[in-house]
Amino acid sequence: MTTDDTPRLPGLSVSDTRWLVAEARRVLSDLGRSSNVLDGVALEVEGGMTMGLDNLARTISMMPRKRWSRAVRAQLTTLDRSRPDHQPSPEDLRVKLWPEAQGEGLLTYDAVRPLPGLLAVVAAQGDGFSQEFGKLDVVGLDRDEAYDTALGNVAALPRPRHTRRRVDPDVRSSWVEFLDSSDAYGAARITVLPDLLRTLRIDFPEHGVLVAVPTKYELWVHVPVDEHVLDTAVAMSWLAFRTFAEEPYPICPDVFLVSPDMHALRVVAPDARGFDLDDRALLGLVTAMGIDLGEAS
Repeated sequence: MTTDDTPRLPGLSVSDTRWLVAEARRVLSDLGRSSNVLDGVALEVEGGMTMGLDNLARTISMMPRKRWSRAVRAQLTTLDRSRPDHQPSPEDLRVKLWPEAQGEGLLTYDAVRPLPGLLAVVAAQGDGFSQEFGKLDVVGLDRDEAYDTALGNVAALPRPRHTRRRVDPDVRSSWVEFLDSSDAYGAARITVLPDLLRTLRIDFPEHGVLVAVPTKYELWVHVPVDEHVLDTAVAMSWLAFRTFAEEPYPICPDVFLVSPDMHALRVVAPDARGFDLDDRALLGLVTAMGIDLGEAS
């Protein structure tokens, strides 16, 4: 998104974004598919499927402009082979994260809510594209079966690339595990966080961990160890906000506290002017760690 909130897809100008949305609708119409525009950057296609254009935008942005129309038609023709009235294979089911507002009026089932303000929507991975479902009748499974299958598949995905570094050079304990996925389900792995941490041999403490999902490829985790968790949470939020604002496929700039039973609280909500801090939640975390801030200071 541009600073004036004009819709813009990754790698494209505002005018090129409008062209791609219009061209995609035209091609879909030629294929016998009606569609509506969502937020200026995605399409809702008949049958309840939401079609993001991010990947297509990135693809054509690296091509000569004379090839754009052909590339759009080729991609959408491929997508049409997996019409939303064709049941996806169970092994292709996944989940993707949506802001709650995106699901309003589109979802006909009770979506999993892994983090405050975010939904895990049932999706399916196709050959070079993915589709997200507003209705589950196409999936051929009831709600619980669909999620059990999708979450199991997410847990079985290859382990993300893992790097570890401090988010605050002045705080020795501000280590964050940066998990960056080559697939489109990096942030969605928050839904299987206990399984993921086990594969990384990272203990999930009873007092919880801090997490962020700034883009769809990324999941960040900080394991609190001392009273400097307050400084780390703020530093982590600034980095998450910058990544959310500057990188393609943004999800959320906030930092959350997640317990082993997957209860989640938003603890820092940053924006361009500053941040909102949930002091009670963070002080509760420090208390749960057995730290007396009076003695620590």
